[in-house]
Parts: sequence; C-alpha cells; structure tokens
Amino acid sequence: MRIQLVRHAHAVSRGQWSGDVDLRPLSQRGRQEAQALAELLADDPPSRILASPSLYCQQTVEVLAERLELPVEVDERLGRHEEVHRLLQLLPEAPTEGPALYCTHSESVQAMLSVLELAPPERDGRFACKKGSVWSLVGAGSRFTEATYLEPVRRPKCRRPVRYTTPQVVRREPERAAVLDMGSTSFTLLVADVTPEGDVRPVVREKVMLRLGEIMAQEGVIPESVALRAVEVASELQAVAAQEKVDRFIPVATAALREARNGREVAERISQALEAPVRVLSGQEEARTIFRAFQARLQLGEQTALGLDLGGGSLELALGNGRAVAWETTLPLGVVRLAGELVAHDPMTADEIARLRERVRTVLEKTRVSPGTREARVGIATGGTPRALARLLRERDTAAIPPADTPLELPLAALEELARDLVGTTHDERLRLRGVRRRRADLLPTGAIVLCEVAKALDLEGFTICDWGLREGVLLESRARS
Repeated sequence: MRIQLVRHAHAVSRGQWSGDVDLRPLSQRGRQEAQALAELLADDPPSRILASPSLYCQQTVEVLAERLELPVEVDERLGRHEEVHRLLQLLPEAPTEGPALYCTHSESVQAMLSVLELAPPERDGRFACKKGSVWSLVGAGSRFTEATYLEPVRRPKCRRPVRYTTPQVVRREPERAAVLDMGSTSFTLLVADVTPEGDVRPVVREKVMLRLGEIMAQEGVIPESVALRAVEVASELQAVAAQEKVDRFIPVATAALREARNGREVAERISQALEAPVRVLSGQEEARTIFRAFQARLQLGEQTALGLDLGGGSLELALGNGRAVAWETTLPLGVVRLAGELVAHDPMTADEIARLRERVRTVLEKTRVSPGTREARVGIATGGTPRALARLLRERDTAAIPPADTPLELPLAALEELARDLVGTTHDERLRLRGVRRRRADLLPTGAIVLCEVAKALDLEGFTICDWGLREGVLLESRARS
C-alpha cells in the first residue's frame, strides 16, 4: 500500500486576491512547483489523483494529471478543517498499480501523518510540510512502515527551476520491548519483538496473580502489605525484562491503581522502584489501545465491530472498524470486582445470580452507548476470563477438534448454556473440568454471566476471542511513536 501526500503549491497571496479564498489560483512560484512535481513523480506515477475543492490544490496536480491522462478527482474530505476520520476513509483498502496521490492542505497532511504514526515531528508535534512538498508513504498490510519527505526548493532571486531536496527517509527495524501490565487480577509481563509491519512476536510472558481489584473493591484502598508486594512483583518482572535486553520497558496500570484512593501513591512507589514512570491509563485510553490491537491483529476492513476487554476491575468497550476507533467507554464491571462485591457463596445462590445480572443490566442501561453498536452483530473479546470460557466451551464440544489456528468463539446460545452450568458448580467441581485453570476457576461463573448480559443488551450474537489485547496495543503504540 502506497500513498503520496502533497501539500498544495504557493497560491496568489490573500492580500492580492479579493474573491473567495478557495478560488485563489497558483502564483508564478506555485506554477513552477506544480511543473517540478510532475517531473518528480513521472518515474513513479500515481494510479489516482485526488485534490481538495480549493482551486490552488487542483492546479497543483493539473500538470501531472495531464501528462498521465488522469482526471483530478475533487473530494471534499481533502478540504480545509476536515476531521481526521474522514481523511482516513480515503486510504486504499488494497494494493494498487501505483500510489494514490492526495493534494490537500497543511493541517490535513499533519493530521494524517500524526494518525498514521510514522513520520517524526520536527517540533511541537508538527511535521515538515512546506508548500509543494511530498510525503511518500509505503505500507505493509494495513500499516505504514516507511516515509520519504521531499521538499521543493528554489534559489532566491534567480530563475532556476524548482528542484527537490535529497529525500529524507524514515525506516523502522524490529524492536525488542517489554510492557508490564499492572491489572486488577494480575501483574503480567510481555517481552516481544515488535516489527515495523505491526507484528508482535512474543519472547517471554510472566504472570503473577495479585487480585488487587478484589482487595480494592472491599476496602477502597490498597493495604500497605499488598502495596509492598506489588512493588516487589513489579521489580521482579522488570528484572526478567532486563535479562532479555529490551530496548524499551513500559509499565502501565489499569483499574485497580486508577480507582483505589491511594492508587496514585502506590503507582508512584512502583515508579521509583522501577526508575521508570508508571502510566496509569484512563478507562477510555485503555479501551482505545485494546481496539487498536484488534485492528492490527484482525482483518476488520470496513466492518463495524464492538471490542470488549473483560478484566478484573473493569469492562472496556470500543466501537470501530479497521481504520478508526469511533467510540469507547469503561464500566465498573470487572469480574474480580463483581465477585468480591456480590458473590459470597460457592456455588452462587439464586439471589446472587439475580443481583449480578441486575448490576450488569443497570450499568449498561445508564451508559451512553454509541448508536453504532447496533451495527455490530458479533463482538471481539479479550481478557483472561473470556479466553478461559472459550477454551472450556471448546473442550465441551467433542464433535470435532478444530485446527489449532482456529479462533476461539463464544456464541451467545452456547455461552448462556455454559453460564447456567457453571453457576451450579463448586470451585472444586470446576477444577475437574477439562480446560479450567486453577487461577481463574472462581471467576468463570461471574465472567460468563457478565458476557451473556452484555451480549444481550447490545444485540450481539456472541464473541470472537482475540489473542491480542492491551499489552500488544501498548507495544504497538509505543513503537509507532518512536
């Protein structure tokens, strides 16, 4: 996938023009820049040429279009002050014979470069983008991995034609990075090699169950003994990452440290021990990061999908497609939190089941859910509990053993049946079920009920399990910013 982002050439100054600002023609200098652009791109001609409705944008690419016998397609999405999600709609979905060329305004080029997360900003978050310049972007799959910037120059006070500077190329190599995810259920380390194409290749995974969410839900704070243990575990996991010679170590925290009254204080103590700042993610940041991992891992295309991460302290929801995240929210419906607050018996009593279902329905009813969720028929889920439920469901299906690379699924009808069975079992009985792991056996009934109620409330037919989530999303975002 390739695109050429062209900022329009110099137009007649506004002080010399009395008409509509968007009807200004190119200046003499701008016409020379348009001529130079046509010569520059002759060896790698675009397959399509699109331009902003502004006349000077169209004139910037007219010489090139005439040489190639291509039309200049005027598209309002390339106009001034357009929202970035509209610009992203223009990106090609599949490789074409030549790159797509977009001639637009500085703010649009800046926005696209920022969202595509490849070109390095010069200062104040802005990118090199002079009038008549070209950013040529090359991608693999749905991600861009190389950017080349060409700037038009002309010696002052002379009649030499416009030339382009030596290309400045930005390329990326695989990077070994580690993310320490300090969640409500566990502290988890992922060391992975992150490629420019957006692949995350795991090297080491380590997990320590702390159940901060359960403790925090009961007491509102993280006790000193637990805080000391959290600092100790974080340091131990950092040492594991150091043994793998990582280029980057990224500690992040979610619901438990976000919501505990002393959570920020504990996060600061961990930061000091690690000598690295702990980033406490907001719920919206968490949901958006998770969905970006879904975008990188799955072929979403233009399909509207509802992404879900059922963690220990919270439930994150996000709506989007392969290009953009349209909406996200976080809800206090984590399995460790709910089990700690509402479940006291093993197996659950009928009253506990009813209260649990009512809590989920009530929270969802009070949530300002995006109308677009009704377009998503099947959800995407991640998190330890959804994965454990999907594995258990697969073990129950003795009709056939699917290939190892077949995605795990949680169809709503099968999930409801599984939930009815699980709420009637004791912890010991669940441990005897094939596919159940000890560290999550107590959370499975609560998790099954939460997922059932979410699916029914949002008109979903079930969930596809994604093996990527927050940790992969954090690594991808960090790689993109580097």
